[in-house]
Amino acid sequence: MKRHSSPVILALCAILPLTAAVFTAAPATAKATSAASAATSAATQPKAVAVQPIKDVGSVPKGDKVTQDFEIRNDGNAALEITDVKAACGCTVASYDRTIAPGKTGKVHVVVDTATFTGPIAKGVTVFTNDASNPQVELTVRAKVAPYIAVKPGFARYTIVREEAKEGTIVQTLYAPDGSPMDVVKVDSPWPYLSVTFREAQEGERLPEIKAKQWRVETKLSSEAPVGPLAGYVTVHTNHAKQKVVEIPVSGFVRPVLAVTPPKADFGQVDLKEPRRKTLDVKNFATEPIKVIGVDPPGRGIEAKIESLQEGREYTVRLTLSSDMAKGPFHSKLTIHTDSPKSPVLEVELTGTVL
Repeated sequence: MKRHSSPVILALCAILPLTAAVFTAAPATAKATSAASAATSAATQPKAVAVQPIKDVGSVPKGDKVTQDFEIRNDGNAALEITDVKAACGCTVASYDRTIAPGKTGKVHVVVDTATFTGPIAKGVTVFTNDASNPQVELTVRAKVAPYIAVKPGFARYTIVREEAKEGTIVQTLYAPDGSPMDVVKVDSPWPYLSVTFREAQEGERLPEIKAKQWRVETKLSSEAPVGPLAGYVTVHTNHAKQKVVEIPVSGFVRPVLAVTPPKADFGQVDLKEPRRKTLDVKNFATEPIKVIGVDPPGRGIEAKIESLQEGREYTVRLTLSSDMAKGPFHSKLTIHTDSPKSPVLEVELTGTVL
């Protein structure tokens, strides 16, 4: 038995290094395979290149649609996929090539509508691709929008106080910069409380540096316009050969004679272990001074006091909820009295829940 043990041990010793060599070689083989795969993947990648990413088309007439084809070249050796294209405001993408073969060039067809722009513009388009190194390609169309019909100043902005005697009149002058024939034939107002008239500009009304025929469009905002923001367009119709319509933006705000801020006092859910307070600001926007002369008690447990910040111009009304308030929801009205015939009474809603 002993005579045979040594060869067996020797055989095992010979096998163990071979086994270790096999297991040592396996990770090395896996790494080599992974590296080869990565190298192959890197070697087969698309590459997106914008041939001319920025295009300046120069001066274009307002209202024209600018069309441009941007070329996207695939400098890689795998198919380039355009997955999506997103355009900025006023710009649309009519079409684009979704797949571009290696070494080939595709197109992105872009349209810019200049109807709402004036002056220098730059409209962007973002192209999304499967190129891992360049997944987003930025394209830009630049132009200078020159209207067929110029408008000076080109906008009307009002800030008036309702029921004030003064009404706001703003004058616009229209003309064709290239001297081409143009007459105003009709005007449309966005609201019944904004009157719009037009006529040819007379001597003394014309812009002295402009030799072309000029038209005068007047907008007049009534003092009876409702309180709130103004946002709309006056539409001017012309007989110009290339521009039949001109839109003049109108914006601003009609203020009330007196404003209470906030317009509603909501106390929310309150636990009246101690008094809860709120303040209201009463501001006078009228030309003449207006005094706040009193408030009607809004109900049991609610106290209201007036404090003058600037006599005739601004006041604070301090509200206090006391422990006399009954539990549960409440809904009442605070009445503020003034010495103004324009706005003798202001009413403020009071709400909340006493826990």
